[in-house]
Order: sequence, then C-alpha cells, then structure tokens
Amino acid sequence: MKNLENLGLVELNAQEVLSIEGGDGWLKWFVEEVVDHWEEIKKGAREGWNAGNR
Repeated sequence: MKNLENLGLVELNAQEVLSIEGGDGWLKWFVEEVVDHWEEIKKGAREGWNAGNR
C-alpha cells in the first residue's frame, strides 16, 4: 500500500473495479435482452404455465 501512496496512487473501490473490468456489462446486456424480447418471454411463460396446469 505504501508503494502506491509513494506514487500518488490509491486502490480502486469495488465499484470502480467492476466498471473498469467490465463486470457490470453483463447486467446491462441482460436487461436489454429482456426488454427487447419481453413479448416472447411473456408468451413462453404463459405457455409453460398453461402446460403445467393441464
């Protein structure tokens, strides 16, 4: 830690690490996919529910 401070640097916090390493990109991708395919998701869920109730 002192080596970082000697260089005027600090450690990244967890949020900064995720942002830099792309850790939160999967969530954005997932949400976009759900929004883009919402009608298909609802239809599939409805069909699965109805098939289970027969």
